[in-house]
Amino acid sequence: MQPRGKWFPTLTIYLAIALGGCKDDRGGAGSDAGYSQPRTLITQSSDLAAAIPPATPLIRKPLPVSRSAQIEEVVSASNDPALVSGNDVLVEVLVSNPMDAVADVLVTLNGVDVTSEFDLRTQHRIIGLVSGLEIGENTIIASSRTNPSSSAQLIVRNHPSSGPIFSGPHLQPWICAQPSPTTVTVVNPASGDSAEAEARVSGLSNLPDSDCNIPQEVSYYYQPASISGYCRPDTHSPNACFIPFDVANPPLDNEIARFKNDRGDTVRKILAVERGALNRGMYYLMVYHDPEKPHHPAQPQKGWNNKLILNFGGNIWGGRYQIPSSGYFPDPVVLALHAGYMFVNTTLNDYRNNFNHAVGAEALMMLKERIVETYGPIRYTVGIGAKGGSTAALSVAGSYPGLINGLVVSESTADELTMRIEASECALFSGPGGYLSTIPSDEQDELALSFSGHFAASNCVNLNQDYHLWGARPGFATNCGEIFPSSLVFHPTENPGGVRCSHVEHNVNMLGSSAYPDGVTRANQPLDNVGVQYGLMALRRGTISPERFVHLNENIGQHDGDFSRVPGVRRNEAKVEALERAYRSGMVTNGRHLASVAIIDMRPSEQAWSNTLSWRVLPLRKRLTDANGRYDNHIIWAYSSISPPQINAFTAMDRWLETVEADDTDRSNAEKVAAAKPTDVTDQCLTKFDLEIIDIGWGSQDCPVKFGMSPRQVAGGPLAEDVLKCQLKPLVLESDDYTLIENGAAIVFTSEQRVRLKSVFAEGVCDWTKPGVGQQASPGWMSFADGPDGKPLELTSYGPGEK
Repeated sequence: MQPRGKWFPTLTIYLAIALGGCKDDRGGAGSDAGYSQPRTLITQSSDLAAAIPPATPLIRKPLPVSRSAQIEEVVSASNDPALVSGNDVLVEVLVSNPMDAVADVLVTLNGVDVTSEFDLRTQHRIIGLVSGLEIGENTIIASSRTNPSSSAQLIVRNHPSSGPIFSGPHLQPWICAQPSPTTVTVVNPASGDSAEAEARVSGLSNLPDSDCNIPQEVSYYYQPASISGYCRPDTHSPNACFIPFDVANPPLDNEIARFKNDRGDTVRKILAVERGALNRGMYYLMVYHDPEKPHHPAQPQKGWNNKLILNFGGNIWGGRYQIPSSGYFPDPVVLALHAGYMFVNTTLNDYRNNFNHAVGAEALMMLKERIVETYGPIRYTVGIGAKGGSTAALSVAGSYPGLINGLVVSESTADELTMRIEASECALFSGPGGYLSTIPSDEQDELALSFSGHFAASNCVNLNQDYHLWGARPGFATNCGEIFPSSLVFHPTENPGGVRCSHVEHNVNMLGSSAYPDGVTRANQPLDNVGVQYGLMALRRGTISPERFVHLNENIGQHDGDFSRVPGVRRNEAKVEALERAYRSGMVTNGRHLASVAIIDMRPSEQAWSNTLSWRVLPLRKRLTDANGRYDNHIIWAYSSISPPQINAFTAMDRWLETVEADDTDRSNAEKVAAAKPTDVTDQCLTKFDLEIIDIGWGSQDCPVKFGMSPRQVAGGPLAEDVLKCQLKPLVLESDDYTLIENGAAIVFTSEQRVRLKSVFAEGVCDWTKPGVGQQASPGWMSFADGPDGKPLELTSYGPGEK
């Protein structure tokens, strides 16, 4: 689909770039404790009109009317008309004779004349920002004054700035941020219980309303001419390079430094910093913008090159707080700003605050709409993040195509849900009270390697501690926020009606929920291990004995509804509807839509303490291949003994996307991305030799970045790691599945062991040659407004950023 009315071809890139050494896994500045920000110089209650002077049109309306307007179409230029939010929309009236007939055009909103908002703008286009939309359906009609039969209309569905639009009902409770340290009362809507909690400090001046809406605020900063050269965009440290720009008492023109962006435009070096709230999250925006220069979104200032760089933040908690979105400036952001990019982030694309990729996509879409309606059209966007940040980016890209067109990810995982296959199986094996605790200590390390497929016995322990215990346990208060009141949190005996804090509960709109026999309503769990033969490949390699294989599968066990291990023969069995919903919603990232996304994937050599293991770069490539028969949009940069090649990745992606942008053929986006890839952007293995960084060959024996396996793959599962529940086949111990890989000899089981295995696998064993139960590609752009089964949105375009 190709929407009409874009100012120029629009792409959106989200580069999830490695932020090496970020201890909190956010790709951001860590905890928001001690957050502070200088008082903003300009505050606004509705939009930036008060902060930014109105534009002087480049082309004035001709008067009087020379010809009747030939109205062709009315289009939304800021978002798909079904997804508009914030009570305004940028509209273009397509007229076959704009120069002759612009003064003949009449535009109404719900019957009210709004023609004064329209003018003939750049490229002879009739564009206006229409405000005053009602929540729900609105009708915008453009017609000829002299020939009313020449008309067209646009139906716009407007949503509140607080959302939701397509993600489904808001998660409750949710604690709004406050302008100063404040104790608030938090109520669990399910039980009516309440407790006191400290709200986060927003960094803004005004109180939130009941939906966490807070008026946005804009501050201006400039680099003094006395500070020469390259300058980090720091605005509030003691030695900040940028200092406040007072609009009422501005510095002299010759006191302000200049810079030239990547289009060759030289402008005054003045930064606008905007903070605000959208979709109950918060956003941060920084761009070169001169408050003393004319401005209109249809005629953007030259300092901004109409590209974005966005930060996807990582962590493992989720949360129930509105938290402040702070500026963090790793090297790619500094370089991007110097080139003229706009830097943005939203807390709902930060796993510290939100685990639900539909909510993240919704917030991102709303932020992009605001940017288009305030600053101008978007060419493409570059985001940053690592680990969990890359997971968030890939999940949005694979499920809401058109929002993201390029990614540079580091230590990536295709999605959070299939990460939990490995995390949950590691927890069954080596978590507290896990299977490994029943084994003599001198045998544990060797068995851990055989079971997991990892290079270090500690990797499984790290994984289940970091991801399983914190992210999956509904009774961990930290999963609802670092200081969420523990008295409100679920406990199986003391507070069974408490707030459940876990990854699946964040996704209840997609998975649905069910009442369990104990009376507790839980989000449906899509993880399943029925028929999984743990250690099968280790058995076939001869690293574990037949008895160990039998004993392991007899005792590995399952997790109960609250993710506590239950040892024994019984396994977790997911409901079919939960599986189907997980796939359709995009919780399992599919390669179908990712083919249109340029991806540079940076992968360091893993360490004994790693929890994002090197092999996780391979499932993404396999999913791309399975869905499209190709993976030429996916580049892997493995590296060792050097810093993450963030700058090289950023500049390579910028070149790649500029070439895609210039492709005006009728080829599909996927074909354009493949054709535009720079010839020097290839799979590489980078390391330091003497003082020089060299490529020693991706996949070569000399490459120090090695790729292990997961417990599910050791059990015979696919490299794509995308089967939540396998289809079953009968257990046939005489088959080739039970032969040694080295020589093909049959593995010998005693008659007793055979009986025990048939008891464990009475329903059968996994048939990995077949797709998973309920496995399917997400249609993309799913809405959960009407329930967890979801339905694809009917859109004029894919949404902002889609060409």
